Amino acid sequence: MKSNEPALSGLTVLDLSEGYAGGYCTKILRDLGAGVIKVEIPKRGDVCRSYGPFLNDDPNLETSAPFLYLNAGKKSITLDVTDSRAGDIIRRLAQRSDIIVESNQPGFMSELGLSYEVLSGSNKGLIMASLTHFGQSGPYRNYKGSDLTSYAQSGYMYLTGDEEKMPLKAGGRQAEYQGGLAGALSVVSCLIGRLFSGQGQHIDVSATEALTSTFDGVGYFRTYENTGVEPLRAGTRLIAREPSAAYPSTLLPCKDGWVHVHYSPSNPEGLAFLAGDERLADDEVLGAMRAHADEIDELLTRWLMEHTREEVQTLAQEVRVPFTMVQTIEETMNDPQNEHRKFFVDIDHPIAGTLKYPTSPFRLKTSEWATVSPPLLGQHNDEIYSDMLGFSKRELSVLTHDEVI
Repeated sequence: MKSNEPALSGLTVLDLSEGYAGGYCTKILRDLGAGVIKVEIPKRGDVCRSYGPFLNDDPNLETSAPFLYLNAGKKSITLDVTDSRAGDIIRRLAQRSDIIVESNQPGFMSELGLSYEVLSGSNKGLIMASLTHFGQSGPYRNYKGSDLTSYAQSGYMYLTGDEEKMPLKAGGRQAEYQGGLAGALSVVSCLIGRLFSGQGQHIDVSATEALTSTFDGVGYFRTYENTGVEPLRAGTRLIAREPSAAYPSTLLPCKDGWVHVHYSPSNPEGLAFLAGDERLADDEVLGAMRAHADEIDELLTRWLMEHTREEVQTLAQEVRVPFTMVQTIEETMNDPQNEHRKFFVDIDHPIAGTLKYPTSPFRLKTSEWATVSPPLLGQHNDEIYSDMLGFSKRELSVLTHDEVI
């Protein structure tokens, strides 16, 4: 690898996954420089191709926003992995790959004769990540899952929402994206290990566990162990309920919307300075902030309602108090910070046209993020089957006719 190339340049990923978790995992690896071969079901494609929103609200396999985002820069081939002829193709691709990512039900790959033990038999350095909702072992291993089931199972949902109302799910697909992130991190770790041992690894990723591990669970679980008291939902406030706990960290209304208001450990009197109310700097309040949460909210809201979100954010940040605007999607896309870092970029697609895409939350100093179009379904069949694997035109014609590819 040259010094100006991406970190994973020269590595090949065989993406046998479907959906968000596997798609995000291999997107991260692609963004780091790996070449990704995306294996999709003939005619139907990856399940994400059926998810909207679609361009002009017209369902089309080639214009699904989730698919376009997750698969920009990958190469798409079609293959019915359940066909008896597919096993040999997968094994040949595995011999030429560094990494395999799959998201099938536990045991499915073994039933096809494509277990990690088989695939790594002729490729000792092969790394395979299996991404599921509940993992490869345990009483839930064969349960059907979704982002919603993982969110509920993880404990996150129980703590999300107002205390007197039903639990809530956060927006988007948090569990599946966390599962994909955990998968990518694990793959990179195994690549480092392979440099020393020469051996690959089979990685077992549970999206539910990935989510549970990210919500400051140690504090909640330890509190329950020590007191037997379940943590309760607290709406937009910090979950901590001890009277002496730091506060505020919540959402409050202002003149033109909402802001997130947060205490500043380095400037605890900053709240009083902003609101022009010395009560917020009183030792009684500062010594038991959570106990005075309602009073703090009321005093701050009086001041906030006189200012716009941008005014609040600017004034607060000037005195090192971390207040932040709650932005709309449009405002996020046009945010000057995102514009400066070129977080959103235009990418051309032969059917979807030119659309704006998020890039990646990381930047490599040695290389620019590559803006490559998402693939059409089966766009790279000839390149992979003919050029890489050496199939003849007649062989490809038969496989196409039989809908194997």
